[in-house]
Amino acid sequence: MMKRRNRSLLFAGILVLFLMLTFALVSAGRALPTPVLDDEILTAKALTEARAAGLIDAPKAQKAIRMDLAEWNALIGIDLGADAAKFGLTSDIPVFILAIKGDVEWRGVSLPRPGQDSPERYDNITVVLDARTGDLIWMGSYYPDQPMPVSVP
Repeated sequence: MMKRRNRSLLFAGILVLFLMLTFALVSAGRALPTPVLDDEILTAKALTEARAAGLIDAPKAQKAIRMDLAEWNALIGIDLGADAAKFGLTSDIPVFILAIKGDVEWRGVSLPRPGQDSPERYDNITVVLDARTGDLIWMGSYYPDQPMPVSVP
């Protein structure tokens, strides 16, 4: 009788251990999604960045999309770089992209260039934000004869 009870306890212990291990593995495989800001907040932040860089007046059209940083880098043909992790940049960061059609007088670092008497003019600007924090990751404008990474109707 004692042997049978010990076997039952051993079996119950193994079953509990198996269930705990299974639960732990399933939980680990189901990582919690990274919390991100909503589109309204990110759009407002992106427009603020675009205006600071030279967007004049209201956008004529705009398009917002989400992807991860690796997808964005592939879209514009750049690599993350060897030192990116030092700055907290990893390929899995969720990003928010706001592509804007509108009048832009680019006001960037070291502009105007020597011999340039007015800012560069563009008809678009694209802003990429960290979707978790709203921090600026990338911003740029393209000449009218070049396609934007995210097309805007």
